Amino acid sequence: MKKYLLKWMYVVAIAVMAVGLPSCGNDDDGDIIDDDENNDKLYKEILENYVRTTVIPTYKALAEAALEMRSANEALKANATDATMKAASDAWMKARVEWELSEAFLFGPVSEDYLNVDAHIDSWPLELEEIKKEINNSEGKLTGARAWEELEDEVIGFHVTEYLLYREGKSRPVADLTTGELNYLTAATDALVWDCVLAYVAWAGEENVSDAIKAVYRENDEVVSFLEEQNSRIKNFGVKLSTAESYSSWESAAQEIIDGVKDIADEVGATKIEAPYNSGRVEDVESWYSWHSLDDYTNNIHSIKNAYLGGSGIEGSRSSVSLSTFVKEKNADLDTEIKDKIDDCIRKIEAIGGGQLSFYKVVEAKKNGDTSKDQAVSAAVAACMEVGISFEKIKELMK
Repeated sequence: MKKYLLKWMYVVAIAVMAVGLPSCGNDDDGDIIDDDENNDKLYKEILENYVRTTVIPTYKALAEAALEMRSANEALKANATDATMKAASDAWMKARVEWELSEAFLFGPVSEDYLNVDAHIDSWPLELEEIKKEINNSEGKLTGARAWEELEDEVIGFHVTEYLLYREGKSRPVADLTTGELNYLTAATDALVWDCVLAYVAWAGEENVSDAIKAVYRENDEVVSFLEEQNSRIKNFGVKLSTAESYSSWESAAQEIIDGVKDIADEVGATKIEAPYNSGRVEDVESWYSWHSLDDYTNNIHSIKNAYLGGSGIEGSRSSVSLSTFVKEKNADLDTEIKDKIDDCIRKIEAIGGGQLSFYKVVEAKKNGDTSKDQAVSAAVAACMEVGISFEKIKELMK
């Protein structure tokens, strides 16, 4: 989770529907079939599809978008014009969308227990004074390698590149960029590229990515060593999850999907929306230089939708077997509830800005005494909480 993450503590009485699951069933020949065995087969298929159609394609798209961002920022540095500035900020936005679509599975390689990619590229608020100092002190000498290896989380990653590319929700005037800022931008982007590629390689396995991605992964020996030091714990993590390796059971492996969903649902509601709105601290609003906050949050919920229904992207194609398949088989009403809660959550987050206001402006207005968005914000926060509660019910079906 982010370094600045506030833990959302709430007490909820969860009324879980009592589900009577028989311990065994009969096949057509009258032979007894163990339900646990049937469940394990379904869990295995769910996990295989989850990795193959959701996680791996999302990280692949992220790595490729990060490389596009690198190319755009290098072009901006070589020839700073309004056109190259617009291309660079657009490339940032494309990569940002892919990252936010990955946040329902911030466990395994990207977690703080292992590679800590999440914190390394997505910590906020930024330490702006430290960034400005680094820009002034490095005199254009900051390298991507040093940025990746030595700089603190709050001075690199998506948000520092956003800060250098955007102001007030628009591309910065190119004339405002200094030589030092352009160098910092390209160095920080190199570090971000390596983290995005690292996440992809850790999940997919180096042998399963393109030669172009392998070449980028091996640009920095420290990046390679960092993953190698993990030994067998997270390398090729997609296989480890889809085979339940290192898990006590197929059920516990499948519960990773549920826990990943609950974590991001809680974070969106409590940390990303509720905390800055209640405190009035506009600097705590994520992606506020680009005014992309509410889109970030809805994309996080789309990542939940993908984790549940399978597939990747925003409203992409769906898997034939997913976690939804299991829930629908055990309790069709709960499956409908979860899908409805996810869609309702997306609508209520979008309603905060009404298609016009950035969340930065909403928080700024609240700080100045405008309470007109209180109801919309409360509804969105509650909707996020309800998504988490609905997913917790799935665990009851697994007992």
